[in-house]
Amino acid sequence: MIVTIIWLMLIGTGIGIELYSRRTGGRWSSLASVVSALWTRLPGRLLLVGLWAFAGWHVFARYTLP
Repeated sequence: MIVTIIWLMLIGTGIGIELYSRRTGGRWSSLASVVSALWTRLPGRLLLVGLWAFAGWHVFARYTLP
């Protein structure tokens, strides 16, 4: 249960940073621009796929959402 709360807090923080970056008008990079910059090269693609697999394993396979 505590781990689920931590994951939800991380997701909420990510959404908050995304909204803040879109409101400030370029002062912070948005998540979409960071992902598109990482996606252009092979090491960035491997990193994104690894993060996706890590999050998928830990959120959906190991822990159950209430």
